[in-house]
Amino acid sequence: MRQRRPANIWSLCSARNRAPDAHTGGPIHIHYIHDGPIPSLAANAVQVTKMCAAFQANGASVTLTVPAGRVATNDEVKAEYQLSSDLVVRRLRNIPMPGSKLIFGGMAVVGRWSSDAIVFTRSVSVSRMSTLFGMPTVLELHGPISMLRDNMPARLRRVASRPSFRLVVVISERLKQDYEATFPEFRNRILVAPDGADPVNGHPVDAVPLTGSFRVGYLGHLYPGKGMELIERLAPLRPQMTFHIVGGRPTDLSRWRERTIAIPNIIYHGHVPHAETRRYLASMDVVLAPYQRVVLGSGGGGGAANLADWMSPLKIFEYMAEGKAILSSDLPVLREVLVDRGNALLRGPEDIAGWADGLSTLETDARLRARIGAQGKRDLLERYTWNQRARAIMDAVTGKTSQAGLRRCS
Repeated sequence: MRQRRPANIWSLCSARNRAPDAHTGGPIHIHYIHDGPIPSLAANAVQVTKMCAAFQANGASVTLTVPAGRVATNDEVKAEYQLSSDLVVRRLRNIPMPGSKLIFGGMAVVGRWSSDAIVFTRSVSVSRMSTLFGMPTVLELHGPISMLRDNMPARLRRVASRPSFRLVVVISERLKQDYEATFPEFRNRILVAPDGADPVNGHPVDAVPLTGSFRVGYLGHLYPGKGMELIERLAPLRPQMTFHIVGGRPTDLSRWRERTIAIPNIIYHGHVPHAETRRYLASMDVVLAPYQRVVLGSGGGGGAANLADWMSPLKIFEYMAEGKAILSSDLPVLREVLVDRGNALLRGPEDIAGWADGLSTLETDARLRARIGAQGKRDLLERYTWNQRARAIMDAVTGKTSQAGLRRCS
């Protein structure tokens, strides 16, 4: 008599891995599964926590699952990222071994299945496991296909083939084009949703009193291509202005401090908690987004991947929320959000004289500064708040018509 083969995890999942019924219109339960630590110095921690809060503000119940790491209470996470509501954070041990992200994804989805639950993740590996278990899944991608290493493209193709896969969210039109060219099965299932920021009212009463009569600010990391290369050349051309740099890892800070030691009008403030950044922005007269043609990520490498081709920088939207006049690099992907002499002044990354002239114009023309800042704030409120972004995603998943002003699937 032929012996029956024991069931394995793949066969056990197959019964669930059929097209789930359409959402019934009741409350949505979102299981946001993130494979990185929170809190973290990485910008993705800001984006993840803000989106969780925004989903909640739009009526969803949210559980955020992250790898166990530095112990932080849910209240500490709320304070760190200035969240408007309590966030339930679930921590799972991440075992450092080959296939650890798949294992983490499997552990995160086990026991989470329900007819009104949706998995949201920025991890291809997690989405592979959640779709395998038949859970409706939304995958957000912030990098091009060239960033997908090893077997990730094949894994992504399997995700796309699963009936439970719902939507890809990308942060720029360039990324949408990149994925549609390689994965035609994603057509009509890609939503372009640039990053965002929370709206703010007024200025913080405890603003940091920055030195200088005209204060030029930069907020963010100091990775190659982020713009310190430009600021290093720009600051000596405008010695009457003070350049305040907020952010950076200790190793990057040390390198840039040593490199610019002879430029007295550059002041480094180092990393500050995200909740504190508003106190610095409030005292800045002009803010910079000085991206180069090639921008590297936190790993300092990235191979063929160039952030400058597809990014949607958080700092842009946080600048806009504060109503600050922005002087930015003129890059195609940034023109998806920024308009020259509308909500920003745009200059080519190589045009140092143009940057210097732009700063002088903004210094002497207070009306222009105010007009650009006000337009940026209006654009943020009309199109780029986290709540609008979350609503557009939820509408796309449930089949409703979005009112958020974001670019729908096409």
